[in-house]
Amino acid sequence: MKQILSILFGLLLTSLVASAQQRTTDYGLSLSAELDKAIGRKISLAIEEELRLTSSPAGFDRNVLSIGADYALFQRKLKIGASYAFMYLYNNDRYFEVRHRYYANISYKESVGQFTFSWRGRLQGTCRDEDRGDYKINPKYLLKNKLQVEYAIWGRPWKPFVSCDFYSTLNNPMGNELSRIRYQCGTAWRLNRTDYLDFFLRYDQQITDTDSHTLSMGICYKVKL
Repeated sequence: MKQILSILFGLLLTSLVASAQQRTTDYGLSLSAELDKAIGRKISLAIEEELRLTSSPAGFDRNVLSIGADYALFQRKLKIGASYAFMYLYNNDRYFEVRHRYYANISYKESVGQFTFSWRGRLQGTCRDEDRGDYKINPKYLLKNKLQVEYAIWGRPWKPFVSCDFYSTLNNPMGNELSRIRYQCGTAWRLNRTDYLDFFLRYDQQITDTDSHTLSMGICYKVKL
């Protein structure tokens, strides 16, 4: 199993780097901190602060503060939740802009041996500042589907994972379609009973509009109480 997982990681990493070399690609860095607090056995609250940097002339992509809640069912295999994010970013028109984003999501996971397979469906709405950009769709609604596979290494604090996100527009007057694909691979590292670090490599492929591509590295520090 470990050999199979290593091969999958190698193939994904190779394909991401090859794709990035074939296109004009931006490079970025994501730094974030997250606090999860369980309230009883079924409800959990989360707050996260994320900073994204990019290789563009501005050097700054966005700062995001988000807060949300989840409700677990069926032995915590199924979760439903909602969250809100306050965003301060550098937009495509080269202005600094404030955006408000709302999420409603449902997720399900199933473990088979050392593997955990999960799916998350998310309805996302984003309100954008018309004074800071020329937007044909405002607010903009997306449907996101995320597939992920994790592998637990027995006796080790590492948990490697690979995932893929699919973004589809919902209210585009020109027709709804797949607008973005995000590939990600990395590992979670358990430091102690409550503290974790996530390391990942992410490749964003913007299919519509700008046809932009971003390859970024990320580190997330998590505390689960």
